[in-house]
Amino acid sequence: MTQQKTNNNSSTNTIKKLSVQFSLNGLSFLSLNDKEEVKFVYKKLDHKGTPEELLMLLQQSLENQQIQLGTLENAELHYASTLYTLVPTALFDEKKSSDYLKFNSKILATDFIAHDTIPALDLVVVYVPFININNYFFEAVGSFSYYHHISKLLEKSATRYKNKNEETILVNVREEQFDLIIYKDHQLQLCNSYTFKTSEDFLYYILFTFEQLKIKPEHATVQVIGHQFKQRDLYAISEKYIKTITLLDGNFNELTNSETPHPTQLVLSN
Repeated sequence: MTQQKTNNNSSTNTIKKLSVQFSLNGLSFLSLNDKEEVKFVYKKLDHKGTPEELLMLLQQSLENQQIQLGTLENAELHYASTLYTLVPTALFDEKKSSDYLKFNSKILATDFIAHDTIPALDLVVVYVPFININNYFFEAVGSFSYYHHISKLLEKSATRYKNKNEETILVNVREEQFDLIIYKDHQLQLCNSYTFKTSEDFLYYILFTFEQLKIKPEHATVQVIGHQFKQRDLYAISEKYIKTITLLDGNFNELTNSETPHPTQLVLSN
């Protein structure tokens, strides 16, 4: 989704593009300068933050990096939360957006509801962005795009896996949250996001989902994106139960077991 406003700021800055990903435990962003150099910044909260705290953290981070929003050529926001749901395009009615969410998410009457369309899957992602952060960017930048992170993950994964007959199990691991996407027979079988604290929590959600979908872990091949997968010992516990685990970078390219995707690839993939 894109918001636009006329911006008369004619000053220049070496930073051309900014891509920011928000979750309730922090934020990360990529900045691209006019020399095509990419810089990655990650800021973590030691607690579940509020949208107000995230905005303050963003402002501090931008100030520390001397990034002026008013001079950006391109800005993107990605909201990485579990406050979303998927609706078939044929059944989607924007006036009923809050109804789609309230059955599996706790929302407030004052929450702003947004949606992204995924033409490749004939789906609409309905979600709650942080309106205070949107407003801040609207005033500072004027024109920017924002999405739910799962929308970008679905778009990229559908391009690669939708047309395959074989079962594809994709796990995108982030800080205390992961996304599980399953394709089979040219269709999206499942897309869900989970919060977790321990490696046992992580494994439980995956094995429980496998049980519900009648997937045998001893025969399954799971493709994993995310440097957290190795850093948090998730690989060690998962390989005891899952036959094959393949590590991918943010562009779904296979890595060797000795390689770990750089955090910037994870942000670019969403």
